[in-house]
This record gives sequence, structure tokens and C-alpha cells, in this order.
Amino acid sequence: MLRWLGITAFVLFAAGATALTVTQHGAVLLPVYGALPAFSFTDERGGTVRRDDLLGKVSVVDFVFTSCSSACPLLSAEMGRLQTELVRRGLGDRAQLLSVSVDPERDTPERLRELGARYGADPKTWRFVRGDESALRAVVVDSMKQDITREVDKSERDGFTILHGTRFVLVDKEARLRGFYDAHDPASMQQLREAIFALVSGRVSVAQ
Repeated sequence: MLRWLGITAFVLFAAGATALTVTQHGAVLLPVYGALPAFSFTDERGGTVRRDDLLGKVSVVDFVFTSCSSACPLLSAEMGRLQTELVRRGLGDRAQLLSVSVDPERDTPERLRELGARYGADPKTWRFVRGDESALRAVVVDSMKQDITREVDKSERDGFTILHGTRFVLVDKEARLRGFYDAHDPASMQQLREAIFALVSGRVSVAQ
């Protein structure tokens, strides 16, 4: 069971979208918030996704679950738009999208595959993954500082709902965390796009 309540670090670590600053030489300044730990997740096709699979590509990560009817449709729709833009720009082999389930007890690979199909996900660019509780805690809560809280909700079929972070996390080619972007804020999502293209093209310096 998920028991992660009151993650105050989430508020402190990812309170707002990462503002973009451009140097006089045209490089975008992005902070480094740390590196992802080693992990092993299972994707929607039953394959394994590890930290090293993120190396060499820019990654955008979000957090969803298949029975979610509140924030998740917005998150997945935004991911779908990002996928379209990456493919249109010919960047499908240099950037990737990763949707992490925060409800691994119910989200089987089959259910994740159905979710991906609903939003037109191409597995070459956009994958859906699940992991056990310890892996999720290490990656999502401890490293990415995204809250995951299970709350009683008698209106739901299973008697509970899951509250989770709605920010997109930007990860660079070295599996380092470079920014957090609010899915509900169009300006923040535009910043995310600009940061992705800057990382892909190598036009990024580390903000101090």
C-alpha cells in the first residue's frame, strides 16, 4: 500500500516552474537538482526500463494512474502534444517521454498499454512504466520530490483515490534533474518546450 503522506520537500523543491535565463552567448541556464538513482521499472509491453536507458536522451517524466479522472487526462493530453511536436521536429530519437504510474497495484502493463493507446502513444517515443513501492519512493518521492498520497474516497470503486504531483520533470542526457513544469500553466509548458530543445541541441549551461 502507498503510505506517503505530507511530503513537505515537494513544496520546497518544486514550488514553481524553472525560469529560463539565456546568456549573451545564447545558452539557456538550467539548474541541476540532482541525479536519478538506479531503478528498474516495467513498461506497458512487459519490458524493463532502467536508469541507464535514459542516458543519451532528454527525458520528460510525468505521473499518472489509469483510473484517474481528475488531473491525469490533462497530463496525458499535454504529453500527447509534446510527442507530436518532438516527432514533427525530427527529435523522436533524441528525446523521450515517460509516464510513471503512481498506482502500481492496479496498473498492470495491459492497463498502461490501453492508456497509451487512448492518447496515441508511440512506444518509440512515449512509454508507460510501473514499479514496486520502494522503487517509486526512491525515484518519485525522494529524488523527483513529487508527492504521492492515498486518501479515502467512498465515491471511488475501491474506496480511495491517489493525489500526486502534476508537474512535468525534465531530465537531461546524464539522468540529471533540470526542471519542474506546471501542467496547468501554459507559460510553464512553453518553458518546458524551450528547455527540451535547448538540452537536445546542447545549448545549456548550469545555473549556479
